[in-house]
Amino acid sequence: MKDTGIIKVYTANFEEPWPESDFNRLMTYIPESLRENVLKHDEWELVHGSLARKLLLIHGMKQEGLTESEILDSVEFMTSGKPYIPDAPHFNLSNDGTWAVCCLARDGELGVDLERIKPINLSDYQSQMTYPEWREIYSHMIPLRRFYEFWTIKESVIKADGERESIAVKDIFIRPDVAFCHARYWHIHPVEIDYSYVCFLVCSHPQQEIVMEEVDLLKVF
Repeated sequence: MKDTGIIKVYTANFEEPWPESDFNRLMTYIPESLRENVLKHDEWELVHGSLARKLLLIHGMKQEGLTESEILDSVEFMTSGKPYIPDAPHFNLSNDGTWAVCCLARDGELGVDLERIKPINLSDYQSQMTYPEWREIYSHMIPLRRFYEFWTIKESVIKADGERESIAVKDIFIRPDVAFCHARYWHIHPVEIDYSYVCFLVCSHPQQEIVMEEVDLLKVF
């Protein structure tokens, strides 16, 4: 992906917990400082997802020519808390359920969000949507799915912008191909992973080519 204008999307799936020996082996690929972050979760899916998305970042950045020591050991944080690696492609990560995703782009900023579709009371979220968005949700053939589509787009914009504390979900306005927030346009791209999930990424540059790769982490590492 050393060409500009391309977004690489790496995904990984884990249908059941990895054997303990494999899990321990995969943990050795991330710095000790990040292992506590992985193990802080109570549910096995969150533990595996946290580890998987970090391994996807290592895999993706290695395709860009970085060494392992230049990847996770080099992560820095903006004042907003958004992570980045100096002199490396922009990246963003997400995980939910049994899937993890990592997106990389040399050309422009980006954000990604992945959500497993779960039953919720939609009325609890009405205040988070604009009137046109809410009307579209309830007129959709599958209102719950349309809600998750709007929600993941808005979360992706918040992550791409990097100023989570200063953005209200309702202040993000979604149009067919772009989202508008803080006087900036973000170009929307759906990411097809699994029908039980919704995933969207947004990027600051238009006309980006999306290249996807599902990664078998037990074989790659």
